[in-house]
Amino acid sequence: MKNGKRTKVELFKILAEIAVGIFLVVLLGFLIDRILIDFFPKYKVYEPLINESVRSIIVVVIGFIITSTIIKYIESKMESRKESYGVVTMVVRIAMYIVIIAIVLSVFQISITGVLAGSTIGGVILGFAVQTVASNFLSGVFATSSRTIKYGDIIGINSWIWGNQTIGKVVDIKTFFSKVITKDNNLISIPNSALMGNSVLTEYKISDESYYLYPLSVTTYADVPSDKIIEGVKKYLKDVDVYLNVKSGMTNVFLALFKFQTIEELNKKMDEINLAFDNIYWKIKSNSYVYGNQVFFDLKSEDGGYIYPLNVTLNSDVQAEKILSYIKKSSPDLEVYLSNKNGSTNVFIAMIKYKDIEEIPDAINKVNLIFDMAYMSSKV
Repeated sequence: MKNGKRTKVELFKILAEIAVGIFLVVLLGFLIDRILIDFFPKYKVYEPLINESVRSIIVVVIGFIITSTIIKYIESKMESRKESYGVVTMVVRIAMYIVIIAIVLSVFQISITGVLAGSTIGGVILGFAVQTVASNFLSGVFATSSRTIKYGDIIGINSWIWGNQTIGKVVDIKTFFSKVITKDNNLISIPNSALMGNSVLTEYKISDESYYLYPLSVTTYADVPSDKIIEGVKKYLKDVDVYLNVKSGMTNVFLALFKFQTIEELNKKMDEINLAFDNIYWKIKSNSYVYGNQVFFDLKSEDGGYIYPLNVTLNSDVQAEKILSYIKKSSPDLEVYLSNKNGSTNVFIAMIKYKDIEEIPDAINKVNLIFDMAYMSSKV
């Protein structure tokens, strides 16, 4: 009942505006006649021109008001079908503009047939004058009729006109302009001719239409292994797929694919992913300063972990065989080898097993203490 009552009110409003427009045209025409006759008789000769001009202005103003009311009425009726809203409102606007122009011409007593059959030169001049308008209009018709862009789509717009990519949600498709809310929460109006004729559009929605998938490009220096960065980011961000996209001598370019549902959360997601890459990069970089590049060797252990080769140097006043024998008895899981021997020292290599790089400091401390105990016990 409420919707039916609202519909009647809106229709009555449209009819009232039409009635007011007709009344004002008649009333002002009468008043202009009386004013010129009673107060400005010498300007009576200009009465037709003044009368026609005032009536035309009223027709245009009332016409635009009525058009706006009709558009709002259509919008209220098509809340659940926003994808068709742009096409319908565009057709309505065109029809109303044609009616307004026809009425204005008739007010000036200009034959519409004569205008249509006007001179070729006039047509050429008019063609150049309306070229941009026509281009925007036809682009709008193509965009809506072909469903290239639809209300509510989140798209990326790459255009040579303004350079950087614009990412936003389509909130309106009008006759000459389309409105987009960007990821920075700015509302921008883009000419349809630029949108359709000079741009490449990327739609991020995937097939099931429950969310969007955005490809974010992240660049790091190549002084850190790319596989370590991918492993770290995937561990830190469970819902992000990461791939090595481009590799050069100086940099690695990664592609991070992440899901989002609204344009408002896009910046937050980008910030989260960029910070994750930054943290992982510097974490690995810092560890390489402390432990050397051997943390990058990725020596695999049988249990799926990694192996860190630790060099331990002891004085050669204790036989290497005694050291190795002691460690084999006290720590049978630790692999130890005599790596180098000279006159004053013995250099051992201990293969430390770890699953995460944070385990290395404790493991190094533990192994060094084992060697210290082995040295002291064997020296006694």
